[in-house]
Amino acid sequence: MTNLKKIINPQALILVDTMPVQIDSDSLESRLIKLLMRGENITLKEAANKLNVSENKLERTVKGLVSKGIVSVDALPDKKYLRLKRSDIQFHGTNPSQEKALKRKRSKKSKEKGSKKSREMMYR
Repeated sequence: MTNLKKIINPQALILVDTMPVQIDSDSLESRLIKLLMRGENITLKEAANKLNVSENKLERTVKGLVSKGIVSVDALPDKKYLRLKRSDIQFHGTNPSQEKALKRKRSKKSKEKGSKKSREMMYR
């Protein structure tokens, strides 16, 4: 109960989670949230084009974000507009390009030093 904030409404008592939402930094969810953070009014179709994914895949992702309370969908007869509801989002994890650089750096160090086992095997 320490992370819940009480908001008193005349009709009911509402508990709101004040913990920031954590999203993996290299997921489709994070790419969509970063796009929405720019503040543009964007439709589902435009977002799918900008993120280079199919509308169906993006719609499944949006449904998950709607259930978490991060995104809302404003449906008009011919378009579905996406809107960001929360601003307390934290991105975590490494970027794939960072991982590649780290792997290269680690492999260079291991080639230079060599392990004890490989040296012992070589001189037996």
